[in-house]
Amino acid sequence: MTKEEIYIKTLEDNKRMSTQELLQLITSKINEGYTNFKIDGCGQHNIGGSSWAKDRNEELTFRITNPGQRAGAMALAGTNIYIDGSAPADVGWLNSGAKIVVNGDCGDTAAHCAAGGKIYVSGRVGTRSGALMKHDPKFESPEFWVLKNTGSFGFEFMGGGIAVICGYDCDNINSVLGNRSCVGMVGGTIYVRGKIEDIADCVDIQSLCDDDINFLSSGLKEFLKEINQNNLYNELTIWNEWKKIVPLPDNKKEKNISVAQFRKTAWVENGIFGDFIQDDYKVYNLAATGEGRIRIPAWENNNCIDCKICLNNCPQNAIGNENKIYFSDSEKCIGCGICEAVCPKKCWEMISNRKEIS
Repeated sequence: MTKEEIYIKTLEDNKRMSTQELLQLITSKINEGYTNFKIDGCGQHNIGGSSWAKDRNEELTFRITNPGQRAGAMALAGTNIYIDGSAPADVGWLNSGAKIVVNGDCGDTAAHCAAGGKIYVSGRVGTRSGALMKHDPKFESPEFWVLKNTGSFGFEFMGGGIAVICGYDCDNINSVLGNRSCVGMVGGTIYVRGKIEDIADCVDIQSLCDDDINFLSSGLKEFLKEINQNNLYNELTIWNEWKKIVPLPDNKKEKNISVAQFRKTAWVENGIFGDFIQDDYKVYNLAATGEGRIRIPAWENNNCIDCKICLNNCPQNAIGNENKIYFSDSEKCIGCGICEAVCPKKCWEMISNRKEIS
């Protein structure tokens, strides 16, 4: 039998309950039959996530204030999470079916990797929100609804799911999706109302069709009801203010360019460290040789017994010797440090190959 709502206060007499203590307490109360929780948080992480009732036919409901990061992370279907006020990063991270309602703003990476359920936000969300959303066809598509706007780099590498960015009260914003949104997007759909700029060239911006309008019409009613903003329905259903963003099919995408070309033409001007150092636009292999190495080997012959263990174990065949004098070929050496590790006499030492920035 389901018990009445239980209230958990996590700060008493200036003593804060730890995240581990809180999550263990929630689990124990679920095992006692409680399914409704009111939690006065104090920055604890993961509240409402990865919890499930003993009887999976029962739903869990969490009403939370002052959560920490990852509220509702990995939450399952049958879980309802209501956050009173704003929440920090990772709300609904890897959401797996829960309904999460935030009555306020979200920090960065809201709905990051979401794979199921619905996330409703009555304010704004931060950088990289909606990134890596995905959809397993075995389950219903995840949905991510935001009343206002997103931070930059949103929906990176999105692979599935549906996002709805309503752009309410954002007339003074140049782009309701921030800068450099949708980079690497390969799946899913984003519905957006308002101005958009600086969007990746791997996507197509389209007008709504009848199916889109039908989806938004019904979805907005549920969304606005959950965030107590029913009065906005008429304002948000002027359909010529909306666009749909979908990934381009592979045959319409631009040809790949080199990393150096990307950094010169598409990346941040002068590079992300341009204030400190001038970018030479060189591109090193994953395992770099020459000046690209992080470390380089230095050899001293004080203790060398000419055992050749370093020479025989170098994966790059970079070590040579002449008259029992050992050396490393910088064009082959990748700075892995195996020579130092295997030398029984510690003749090799790995030293830094990085110069200090003056």
